[in-house]
Amino acid sequence: MGIVMTLGYILRAASAGDTTALAPYIGQNVCILLPPSLYAATIYMIYGRIVIYAGDPKLSIVSPLKVTKIFVIGDVLAFLTQASGGGMMAISSMARMGQIITIAGLFIQLVFFGAFLTISIIFGRRVQQTKTALRGLPYGTLLYILFAVSGLIILRCLYRIIEFCEGNDGYLMKHEAFMYVFDTIPMFAVQAVFHFYHPGKVLGSRGYNGLGTELR
Repeated sequence: MGIVMTLGYILRAASAGDTTALAPYIGQNVCILLPPSLYAATIYMIYGRIVIYAGDPKLSIVSPLKVTKIFVIGDVLAFLTQASGGGMMAISSMARMGQIITIAGLFIQLVFFGAFLTISIIFGRRVQQTKTALRGLPYGTLLYILFAVSGLIILRCLYRIIEFCEGNDGYLMKHEAFMYVFDTIPMFAVQAVFHFYHPGKVLGSRGYNGLGTELR
């Protein structure tokens, strides 16, 4: 995911150097727009593993296996919608339609991610009521990290929705600094957090039953 985004900014620089070249423009648009959907799929799967690791799936209002399936399906739908819309935006005759499709994909992502964040926060509160403060559990910090990175992706998604709704003549589209503040930096932060606090360091441990019960 980090490689894809890096490639996107390389292509963006190439596109800025030659505004008539179509391939770099399409490439940078797609490579920068889509990685958050891949991050989202990873976050959904991590949450499912945390619930299983905790040892009591009933604490999650949605089964950990169903969470992964439901939200990854939604994420794939958002991914494909944004990918098709992002490609169409590079073609002048289809730019408006591509813009609408991309906005729809971003809304899909926002709805699913908002629902996921709500579910994960409820799970965290239930764990606290059942066991202890989250910071006292091996996976507590990781769950807080999921809250934080989910918030960053939602912020980025909101920015993109506003940007595309304004269109090519909008204030945000004409001022590139906003993209770096509300897209580049948040996504870099998400990548950096998972690089230095890899979920495998916690979830790779075997035999820990966070709530003193067995997963059935």
